[in-house]
Amino acid sequence: MLKRTQGLAMLYALLLMVVVVGISALMFARTVAEIQHSGDDAAIVQTLLLARGSANMGGQLLQGVVRTELHSIVEATSNMSGRWSFGTGATGSTPEVPSVTTALNAVANSLQTRIDAVLCGNSQFAPSTGGLGQFRVHFTANACGEPLPDGVRLPTGRFVGGQPRQGTAAQGEQTYAIPFVMVAEGSLGQYRRNVVLQGEYRFLVGRGSFAKYALFTNVHRTSAADTSSTRVWFTGDTLFDGPVHTNNHFRFYRDAWFGGSVTTAGCANPGATSCTGNDFGRRGAEFYDQGFVTHTNMNPNSNRPSYTNSYGTHAPSFGTVDWQAGFVPLPGNNQNQRDAASTGGLHFGNGVSLHSLTLSARDGAGNLLTPLGNGTYAPAASWQYIESCTSSSASSCTVRRYDAAGNLYRRTGSAPLYTWVLDRTNFNGVLYVDGAVDRFRGPGRVDENNDSTGRAAVAAFAQITVAAEGRVRITGDLRYEREPCVGVPTRNGDRSVTPANCNDLGANNVLGVYTQSGDVLVGNNNGDSTLNAPRNVHIHGILMTSTGRVQVEAFDSGSARGDVHLLGGIIEYYYGAFGTFNASTNTQTSGFGR
Repeated sequence: MLKRTQGLAMLYALLLMVVVVGISALMFARTVAEIQHSGDDAAIVQTLLLARGSANMGGQLLQGVVRTELHSIVEATSNMSGRWSFGTGATGSTPEVPSVTTALNAVANSLQTRIDAVLCGNSQFAPSTGGLGQFRVHFTANACGEPLPDGVRLPTGRFVGGQPRQGTAAQGEQTYAIPFVMVAEGSLGQYRRNVVLQGEYRFLVGRGSFAKYALFTNVHRTSAADTSSTRVWFTGDTLFDGPVHTNNHFRFYRDAWFGGSVTTAGCANPGATSCTGNDFGRRGAEFYDQGFVTHTNMNPNSNRPSYTNSYGTHAPSFGTVDWQAGFVPLPGNNQNQRDAASTGGLHFGNGVSLHSLTLSARDGAGNLLTPLGNGTYAPAASWQYIESCTSSSASSCTVRRYDAAGNLYRRTGSAPLYTWVLDRTNFNGVLYVDGAVDRFRGPGRVDENNDSTGRAAVAAFAQITVAAEGRVRITGDLRYEREPCVGVPTRNGDRSVTPANCNDLGANNVLGVYTQSGDVLVGNNNGDSTLNAPRNVHIHGILMTSTGRVQVEAFDSGSARGDVHLLGGIIEYYYGAFGTFNASTNTQTSGFGR
């Protein structure tokens, strides 16, 4: 049976990093010891207090700006595919020491440049009682143009611990350390006193998957232009039960609900791989008719902001919220998916686009499963069917199916005397299309006007990644045979929210949809009805685009079409709008709700 990681792991390409630092106790102990040895000279004591205050300022810097900058540098420079994030070593349980030293020296040099740009000339304070306090932080021998103090040595970076990585699955957390020296100085007239603190900045690097996100945006607008028509708002109809992240900042209208963590990097101008100009000046959110508010000024606090005006009360509800999260870059290419499709999946090559791609879960006789309600079907699927067509003509279609053992067969002959030819064993579930997919769908509903009668598209044993160079348009329900969740988050009459019941942790069916250069669209308002998704469409899977949007096609045209019921997540460069709403009546006017 195909392992769960093989289908969805094709969507991985993310470094997740956590930086933990503990230096406050060290600073306090060192400065108190200095004061105890200073005697009774008031001026000397005052300079020590100034130095201590400077060191405290430096401690805040280490836990704030340095953390953010180091996060950005590590994501840009670490090795995401090798055995070691920093350093080399084809064998053994640790990377080669010289290679780690070289790699972390480069990180330290980059970090010093960025910290100097923020710190030098801006790290002084002059209290009303007189004197001057200032500090600098060394990750290299020189900081702000000053050398290390005499007799102080800065060690090299080192590997702390962790396992080498194998393959492409999300695994292999590794810890590294970069030493630092903080020099804090207090001066008053002829008296000067230094406090020198040494330590190391440890950070954990691990490979992870974008699949954890319910929503991820790089730029939280519909396009690069920042205008009223491109800004997208979370509304009272917004219900996300999972992690939500943007490298930009969010906008809130009324009581959007988030059942998981909400994180924002607050980058004013996100680029493809980093924050342009290193400008993290948007660490906060915009509230309707209130404007942008930094997280430090939120009312009544940053965990539960709330603003009331003539348009109502704008008070989003979060599981947790972090307004200073790290910048997370999107993957830069689709080579992994193409290679996987060529070697163990299906590659629709030579620049071909697909007129349609249809998935269906079927029983041993090839019949569609019967929906029983509450996300269950009968009988159990024996086959995962994949039908691909290059035009509207039936003669252009190829039907394939595979079983739980990964044996892929292709249908030949004519009805009713079809035969099945073995195409490959160990099918990995990856489908790659050189061009676009115009109609991506499941098998349709028993009653097209009743979304509760939808049939299963992805068999309980199947893990499928559909990747394309161009656009992928979803035109039908895409449902799991075995749904890990029952129901959807539901808004109650008192405005509280009842989350979905997601207790089936053993569900193995997985669908990932990825385009490198195009958009993932939910078909809408097309003259050709086969290009439109049904009302209240159900989509189970992870939808991802590295440069485009996941959005409803022509979202601002036509009538309201109900909701997109998404069980999975959306990862996109620009925020794709799903519909429009009337701010005065809080009603949907076109497209789909979320």
